[in-house]
Amino acid sequence: MVLTQSNIAGIADIAIIGGGIGGVAAAVALYQAGIPATVYERSPELGEAGAGMMLWPNATRVLRELGLLDQVIARSGPNTNFLVRASCGKVLMNIALGEFDVPALCVRRSDLLAVLLDALPAERIRLGCELTHLEPSDSKVRLHFRGAPEGRHVEPHVEDHAAVIGADGLHSRVRAALFGPSAPIYRGYAVWRGVASYSGPALRDGFNSETWGRGKRFGILNTGQDRFTWYAAANLPQRDLDAPVSRPQELIEMFATAGDPWHDPIADLIRATGAASILKHGAFDRAPLGRWSRGRITLLGDAAHPCTPNLGQGGCMALEDALVLAKSVARSPSIEEAFDRYESLRRPRTRHIQQRSLAMGRIGQWENRAFVAGRRAVTSLLPAALFEHNLRRVYSYET
Repeated sequence: MVLTQSNIAGIADIAIIGGGIGGVAAAVALYQAGIPATVYERSPELGEAGAGMMLWPNATRVLRELGLLDQVIARSGPNTNFLVRASCGKVLMNIALGEFDVPALCVRRSDLLAVLLDALPAERIRLGCELTHLEPSDSKVRLHFRGAPEGRHVEPHVEDHAAVIGADGLHSRVRAALFGPSAPIYRGYAVWRGVASYSGPALRDGFNSETWGRGKRFGILNTGQDRFTWYAAANLPQRDLDAPVSRPQELIEMFATAGDPWHDPIADLIRATGAASILKHGAFDRAPLGRWSRGRITLLGDAAHPCTPNLGQGGCMALEDALVLAKSVARSPSIEEAFDRYESLRRPRTRHIQQRSLAMGRIGQWENRAFVAGRRAVTSLLPAALFEHNLRRVYSYET
């Protein structure tokens, strides 16, 4: 990426709180624009939680501008068609992803994070630093941490930075510091994720899918080298999210019981995934914020606009945020104006994605038999070209 060098003369480090995909991508984009940024991650080592993700053209376009697309392609699986299927396996809709200037990909989150980290000097990552609180002033932001960089044990310490980007996820402490504590909204279903090896005939290269049943869904994404990321969603009371039951067992009961078996290779993928590596989370989001920034502090990714995982756009939105933010800082005369510009460019789009993802999740999780039958009939009758056209609004975005 070639950006005009920052107009903000003599800027000191920008602090980025959170070492996930969004935070590291922001550091890479700022670094390429000649703007120093330091990532603070509370964990003692970097490792992206989650199994795999879709990188739609709006996200791979960002990676191309950062000069990282080829490296990600080498670690990814193909994605040319997306199938919507019934639990018996019948294809209800075959959505061709169309001709874009960049490909759609499926990648393990850890592989994407590794590519981003390779593009950033190692000294720009501080591990084992958990933010406790921050103190903004007119000229800087003082950050208070528990823990120590590089895992050294010292007493709580402080760091001063010219600005702060909160990329610390759904339960963001930076967001709470700016706008007060609040609980995320549970949307009524749990999501399981895993990665499994599979080489059987039931899956075709480039054809990824999501299968719909009554109150349940199962998605399969090819992340390359005979590895498949899968995800499952099922309606579940919030009190049961942490029920002491084996995750493979509860999934087999949902998707592979003799009375209601789902199509191949769903049971094979579940059984091929180690119990310890199956992740389970509730589907949460938050109402859109009216502002993301105050003075020298702003938010990015799930800290700003968490959405339910129904469009495969959470990580994609974080990548878009990272590049738009870096460009805004590079082209603005002050940090405050840069953050205002970034917000004005990003809030309408992320609000649209949040609302669309929420609506898709509600439809996908229907349990009423009449509603499910109607959904199946409509999905099988509507032309896929209509959906392809609507998706272009999402995928054609350029920063």
